[in-house]
Amino acid sequence: MKLDNLFLDAKKGYYRNLAFIQGDDSVSKAIVILKEYLKINPRATIAYAFHPWIEGSKERLKKFMNVANVNDIDYSSSEKYLGSTFDVVILDCIDDFRPNYIARLSDMARGGGLVLLYSDNIFKNKLYKSSLTRHNIVKDLFEKRFLQKLLQNRGIIYLGDKEIIRPYSSSETSLPKKKGIFKIPKRLYDLCVTDDQAKVIEEFNFIEEEGKRVFTVIAPRGRGKSVAVGFALSNFMIKNIENTINIIVTSPSYYSAKELLEALVRGLKLFKVDIKVLRSKEGKIMSIRVGNVRIRWTAPEIAKDEDGDIIIIDEAASLGIENLDYILRRWEKVVMITTVHGYEGSGKAFLKYINNLEKNVKLQMVKLDYPIRYARGDPVEKLIYDIMLLDVEPEVAESTNNLTEISQETLFSDEQLLRQIYGILVSAHYRNSPDDLMLLGDMAFQKIFTIDPGIAVAQIVEEGGLNDSEIESMLYAEGNEGNLIPHRIIKYQRLKNFGELRGWRIMRIAVIPSLQDKGLGSLLLNKVTEIALNYSLDWVGSSFVSELKVLNFWLRNGFTPVYLASRKNEGLGGYSIIVLKGMSEKGKSITSFLSANLKDKILRTSHQVYFNVSPLVLVKILRSTPSIEYGNISDLYKAKIISYLNGILPYNSVSEAIHALATKYFFENKFDIDDVLLASLFARTFQGKSWYHAGLSLGLKPRQVEENMKSAISQIFSKYYNSFEDFAIF
Repeated sequence: MKLDNLFLDAKKGYYRNLAFIQGDDSVSKAIVILKEYLKINPRATIAYAFHPWIEGSKERLKKFMNVANVNDIDYSSSEKYLGSTFDVVILDCIDDFRPNYIARLSDMARGGGLVLLYSDNIFKNKLYKSSLTRHNIVKDLFEKRFLQKLLQNRGIIYLGDKEIIRPYSSSETSLPKKKGIFKIPKRLYDLCVTDDQAKVIEEFNFIEEEGKRVFTVIAPRGRGKSVAVGFALSNFMIKNIENTINIIVTSPSYYSAKELLEALVRGLKLFKVDIKVLRSKEGKIMSIRVGNVRIRWTAPEIAKDEDGDIIIIDEAASLGIENLDYILRRWEKVVMITTVHGYEGSGKAFLKYINNLEKNVKLQMVKLDYPIRYARGDPVEKLIYDIMLLDVEPEVAESTNNLTEISQETLFSDEQLLRQIYGILVSAHYRNSPDDLMLLGDMAFQKIFTIDPGIAVAQIVEEGGLNDSEIESMLYAEGNEGNLIPHRIIKYQRLKNFGELRGWRIMRIAVIPSLQDKGLGSLLLNKVTEIALNYSLDWVGSSFVSELKVLNFWLRNGFTPVYLASRKNEGLGGYSIIVLKGMSEKGKSITSFLSANLKDKILRTSHQVYFNVSPLVLVKILRSTPSIEYGNISDLYKAKIISYLNGILPYNSVSEAIHALATKYFFENKFDIDDVLLASLFARTFQGKSWYHAGLSLGLKPRQVEENMKSAISQIFSKYYNSFEDFAIF
């Protein structure tokens, strides 16, 4: 096989080719292609990704190591290599064929390079696909579409049941031309690959202006946005070297900010100043100091309450809106970096958030367009975007209010329909990944409903109806197999008989962004629950991250919270909530029982387990649980509360009395009080937050929190006991 001209033209046009090999002899054929590439680039740097713990995988690696020096990468830790660049990236797809890995690792190949995927058969015995399998049933719509799209694109080498080469041309790519008209140090400008990066450095001055400032950098994958902010920070540190400034860098994981921190050090070295870099045992950059300016990386949960002058958030969209809101209230200067298209998430919903933010705060946004690892027009980027639908934009149309059920087969056989439906799902959510597309196509036991003409979508998974062995597995092991809600209820609530019930979990429900807040989501949800009744189901439910707006949607539509995770899901950026609506009498009874238990847990453990959950979210949950008689508080407590309301005693002297009265109120749930007043009471009394931190959680000043709390106590007390006349207990 002669591929010299193909690889030479890619080198000339600084674009990449992708080779896909499938069959029993895929290893030997992949090695042949690698050898062909090494003829034109003998010193190529090579990355090889695989699952080293699976039998036979290391033996395959050794065959490639006999040909060239190879950097081996464990798929499960591939995040550590974000920002790394190689001439050749090889993916062993014998044991796994996972969209997230393909999207992430293909991005590491530089222009003139090669992405090489090899597999025995992408349809069978793959690790991620096994997680989508239930009762040995799974579909293969994603894989079929992958192969179809592969053969429709150019810049590909396909060796499978036949040999197909579809060459690309260097005449179709373009490299960025730097114009050099920026007011930044020349040494930093020379480090920039594109003028887009230089623009970030120049406009970073915005953050130094007086008052609250938010500086946002957005780009698709591979545009060098984190690197650009790293360079901008090096310039900022040098300019302010005599000033005492504390900067915090945070991100969903350390590796999301790795490029930024490494670029910062590169930039600082150009200025020949004394740099103090503290690294962890693993070599992670944890802090950098130049003069009196210090930068540290910390995890989001710690970072948001740190004392500092500027906070930098890389992959900000992944932190979740409530975390971002908290940070924006707490910090005066905020820099947010996020991916618009890519494997970290679509970022489109994040753009909507930023646009709303602009109404209330001084904000500047810089967008980067030019890729830095390869030329514009690169065919592999086009291919990955096409296969993974990374840049889908749903079309707007008028609603007919008609409901249609779409089969997965129909969806994946109609490209326009798939782009519309999947586009709505990703544009309406903050956290998306290429894995979501494979799940949509391959996981059986799904239903997809839309409001015509494809403007609102509900993606549903059938769950429950478990046999005894499946229930036992969930009780004592980690068995799940696509039954998320039964698993959480059986394992963590120890409610065995819930597994027998049949239900629908609404995995995602979304409305096209321009038509949101018009009741279409509620319309779709109501129609879905009507159909569920016709199927004689016991429940309909959903699991989602505890964000107030999302919770309100479910509560408005008659769903009841029954479970709140005890630990934060770092990948999702929050605590997961499960809501249910009982369809059958059994379903209604269990929903009420679980909700009452959740009320009890929240009231008993919020000072520990739920300390970091939004008090507004917790109050909303409590207000939607069943009423439980609690009994009266003592006369002593009444006297203490009255003395507090009359300004005689401080809060700390009567806190146990207030706690008792508030506990009675939340258990009995007999009358309404404003949610913000109740959240102020809850944050201080049950979560044990200081006035200051309660204020941060609610966007209030500390004094306002106490005023709100007093108002809530006064209203509760007057409803129960009428009189505010002060008295003493003898």
